[in-house]
Amino acid sequence: MSIGPPFKPDDLCEWDNWREKTTRLQYPDRDIRIIFPKQEGGTLHNPKSQPAEFGDFDPNNHDPDPEVWPLENLDPGYPADVDELYVIQNRFPAPHVAWVTEEYLKARYGYNPMRQEVDVDELPVWAQPKKTEDDDTVKIDATNDGELPLSLTDDRREALTRLAHLWNGETVRDHHLLLDKCPDWGEIFDDLNQDELQRLVVDPDADPRLAEAFNYYDWFEQEQSIYLKPKRILRKKVWYAPTQRGRTLINAHTDLPSLRGDPNEGLVHRVTVGLAALREKWNAKEVGTYYNLDVNGYNVDLLSRDASGQLYAGEVMTGHNNWALHRRTYEKLSDLRARDMIPHVVFDSRKTAYKVFNHWHRKGLAQLPRGPFDSEFGIEDGRKRIEEAYKDEQLSWDVADWTTTAALWRNTLGRDGPGIDRNLVTSMDW
Repeated sequence: MSIGPPFKPDDLCEWDNWREKTTRLQYPDRDIRIIFPKQEGGTLHNPKSQPAEFGDFDPNNHDPDPEVWPLENLDPGYPADVDELYVIQNRFPAPHVAWVTEEYLKARYGYNPMRQEVDVDELPVWAQPKKTEDDDTVKIDATNDGELPLSLTDDRREALTRLAHLWNGETVRDHHLLLDKCPDWGEIFDDLNQDELQRLVVDPDADPRLAEAFNYYDWFEQEQSIYLKPKRILRKKVWYAPTQRGRTLINAHTDLPSLRGDPNEGLVHRVTVGLAALREKWNAKEVGTYYNLDVNGYNVDLLSRDASGQLYAGEVMTGHNNWALHRRTYEKLSDLRARDMIPHVVFDSRKTAYKVFNHWHRKGLAQLPRGPFDSEFGIEDGRKRIEEAYKDEQLSWDVADWTTTAALWRNTLGRDGPGIDRNLVTSMDW
């Protein structure tokens, strides 16, 4: 009986002399190469060209360099700001990376596979997700990178059940997501078969070469077929943050608890929404989370109302490169302010906050009183600058206040908090 060829399929795709087969471009102190040249295609009446495939085989930690990316004459979206670019990482014919525009991705793939919000109808037929059947083998195509089955053993099923309960704000093995500042892996899962749980966090088919080449670069993050991944939350490494694939897996099974909230958002977002809801509740406000407003189809992460009837609209924003989404969030908050709501934002970090503020200012959506922030100010100083902009009638600035996830935890359940009763937290529906 045949057991298949005595080699891995990828072994057929090695270029021992890839430097000779690629074309190096003239960028000082760079090893940027055209891997495959531009291809002409389409039809006589509808000609379409596929842009060249290229990459930097010796990038630096501070990329993307605005003097380099996007590549002139090779990226159809040139010129563009670096904060509009998407990173492409590949290990063939050797580990390399490139920063490209959305126009490049659409020209190459027919759509942008890296957008966080994509209508199914926008995808080519071959990339549209397939319906998941309710059985013990689930096929997930959440990242459009192929289908990998996962058998749900008893221990894997129990682990995902516990994770869903924890995510939903319930107490699991005497631990709570907010009260215990994201409990450790062992506190939730140590009685289960760790060998079986390993498949949730390790991709057995992952190629280590990209990680070996770029693991220590700030911009590096490798897409893998995993269901849980480590994430830094509240100044600690949390090892059970569900990926998009993992959230899809949980929500697709009727015998697992469905995850509350936005299925497109991760654990950092979920924790932050919970803390923000707790702050509003402690301040004697009525609060609803993931609230669907009857205004332009808007959803907001938090909607609260004080005793006088004043409404507050809150958004949680995390660091990602979907700048179009960041701009849409500001436009939504601006519209809600015009409807007499008071907008506020919680960011996952100060770094994210100042990058987003500066982006809004530079794109002409809003005006900061002294121009863009030139450093990561302390939170209180930054809040004063934002308050100044919000109150200045001569400026266009529609976010009243902001904070970060870590500061929010410190000022609710942490050392600077008011001593909130545990029962209030565990009874809260968020």
